[in-house]
Amino acid sequence: MSPFRFVLTMFFFCVGLLVSQTSYAFRCGSDLITEGDSKISVLKKCGDPSWIDRWLEEIVDLPDTNFEHRITRINERWVYNPGPTQFLRIITFKDSKVLSIDTGGRGFTPEPGTQHCNFDIISLGSTTAEVNARCGEPDLIDQRYETITRRIAGGRRQVTVTVDEWTFNLGPTRFMRTLTFRNGNLVDIQTNEKGFH
Repeated sequence: MSPFRFVLTMFFFCVGLLVSQTSYAFRCGSDLITEGDSKISVLKKCGDPSWIDRWLEEIVDLPDTNFEHRITRINERWVYNPGPTQFLRIITFKDSKVLSIDTGGRGFTPEPGTQHCNFDIISLGSTTAEVNARCGEPDLIDQRYETITRRIAGGRRQVTVTVDEWTFNLGPTRFMRTLTFRNGNLVDIQTNEKGFH
């Protein structure tokens, strides 16, 4: 193998390691957070998050049978905002253990007040934390639960998810916006009629 090809191969190998590490780990100062860590361990190493999303998840295996099995849990997603020079870190917990560690959009300096909200920079997949920090509190919040049924071996599984609709009244010169979140992730943005005083 030529020296150039060896160096190129090693470069891509190292890049692959870095990418895979950022998918499964998050560094808080000198401490490392990895999948499977407890919630209290994350709190000890990283401090309080900038935002916490909580949602109810109910799973029913083999409903309406003698073998029905129902599990209800409250899941959490913690968002750490290190500021505009870094990216958001999003830690999802299931049963008080780190389930996943994701990188969000660029961090930011919170700008409260809906009048300054620029909905053009908010994209699908944004968390409630990002939207709240960029746009402030919505004028109206509606919440509901939806049940999704999937077929599994021997029956079906029902999963209940939390759906939040946030409506922003941007005043009489702009159109109102309604943002729909499923389990804390933005899935839809709708433009409504003109706002009001």
